[in-house]
Amino acid sequence: MQAAPNLDLAAAGPAHRHQTTPPALRALLAQSGAALMAAGYAVVSGESGGAWLHPVLLHGVLAAGLGQALRLPLWWLPINGLFVPVAFWAQRLALNPTWFLAAFVLLLSLFWTTYRTRVPLFLSNRHTCERLASLLPAAGEGRLLDLGCGFGGVLLAVHRLRPKAILVGREIAPLPAWIARARLRRLHGADIRRGDFWQEDLSQYDLVYAFLSPEPMSKLWGKACAEMQPGTLFVSNTFGVDETIPDLTLDSGGPRPLYVWRL
Repeated sequence: MQAAPNLDLAAAGPAHRHQTTPPALRALLAQSGAALMAAGYAVVSGESGGAWLHPVLLHGVLAAGLGQALRLPLWWLPINGLFVPVAFWAQRLALNPTWFLAAFVLLLSLFWTTYRTRVPLFLSNRHTCERLASLLPAAGEGRLLDLGCGFGGVLLAVHRLRPKAILVGREIAPLPAWIARARLRRLHGADIRRGDFWQEDLSQYDLVYAFLSPEPMSKLWGKACAEMQPGTLFVSNTFGVDETIPDLTLDSGGPRPLYVWRL
């Protein structure tokens, strides 16, 4: 295990708080409330001689609004708003059911257990990868673990800057894991596997990188504190930990900060 570079420590902004109710349940509540209101609107407008807005479109607007009121993550709002209208119009097109099955299989392979882990697929930008590489030892074989490595873009970019680094990625969704493994298969020291990162021993790494969601951060911070070696670095893109203030906040080249903790 190699020592990480010296850090110019600085306090971070306020930590990110999160809802304890699963987003899937909040989305279901929003859809149910929107369905009741849209049905009532359809009945009233039918009795009054016509509707100025199609009930299905109204349902989408209401579902998105209720989702926002229930503090769903932003990426859920278009899903909530478009789910019923898209399903309605797709049904009217009389598409072959095979297309729906194919779309379901594709989405399942991409997102897998997102409903349970509450971690969507996020992609890190080039500047973030450069920042991560700069936190690894300039010489020698520093070890980096990307939790939920997606398509492997972070590890591939870091390799170009730190070719001697040992790069490890864990991804639970089948399709991204397969693509990441194919992209990095020729790299010496790369280890990409499909699996649950909660089962990974963090004590082996100089730097652990996470770009997840607010939901698992408290539990993940506890795991990092219990397993990571003194002097190693835990880095989270965008999402802080309620229980602690980062040692360093870095600019990622966009609106999302990188929070860095030295264990």
